[in-house]
Amino acid sequence: MKRLFALAMIAGLCQMAWAQDAMEKTMEKRAREMHRVIGLNSKDEWKKFIQENYTKALIDKPMQAKVSTSDSDAPNSSSETKSAGNIEAKASMFERLHDDFGGSKIASIKATGDKLEMVLDNGDMAGTFVLKFSKEKPYLIDGMGIQVGEGRR
Repeated sequence: MKRLFALAMIAGLCQMAWAQDAMEKTMEKRAREMHRVIGLNSKDEWKKFIQENYTKALIDKPMQAKVSTSDSDAPNSSSETKSAGNIEAKASMFERLHDDFGGSKIASIKATGDKLEMVLDNGDMAGTFVLKFSKEKPYLIDGMGIQVGEGRR
């Protein structure tokens, strides 16, 4: 009886590890595809990526952009909320990402739990993309944050 219990525990742990590995692979695949699509200059491709890889909740969620800049002369911070919580608004965000990171390279990708951090670097600028994924298959992107800084030269 003890062996059967131990075997069941081991099988359960293996299944959980396999599921986590499958989730991380899917998350990384979606992040790499996002990087590829950012490099394209096609609004149709951006929309297609959004439709296939974002949760409905994220597509419907209104866009919010917070821009903070600081230089030695005058710190500045602003916040902008776009009321359109649809694919068009998200495609506009991809246009800006394309302008900033269209020719970038992936510097690193690291998945932890349901979050993945991808660092893109184009030489002049680096961007840290934090993608949050749904915990159930098909592991769609459910949230995103981007921090921009100076790149490696």
